[in-house]
Amino acid sequence: MRHYCLFLFIGILAVAFLQSGVLANNANMPTECCFTHYARKIPITKIISYIETRVDCNKQGVIFITQKGFRICVNPDMSWVKSALKIMDDRDL
Repeated sequence: MRHYCLFLFIGILAVAFLQSGVLANNANMPTECCFTHYARKIPITKIISYIETRVDCNKQGVIFITQKGFRICVNPDMSWVKSALKIMDDRDL
């Protein structure tokens, strides 16, 4: 009986340890990242909002959300993207 309780205790500890590792890994993952950039210009009239990617993403970007709900990653260094961001920020004021 004593061995059974010891094995049960070790099993519970192992499950708790593995579960905490999984939770910690998910906490560090960015929610919105760009892996490729869309190359073509998007009309500002089609864009309803945007999200800037987090700094811990491998590739920086801006995610434009269109009227149809599409999420499109674009390069934030492009001049038309900077212009679109400024227009959208001014539009929200």
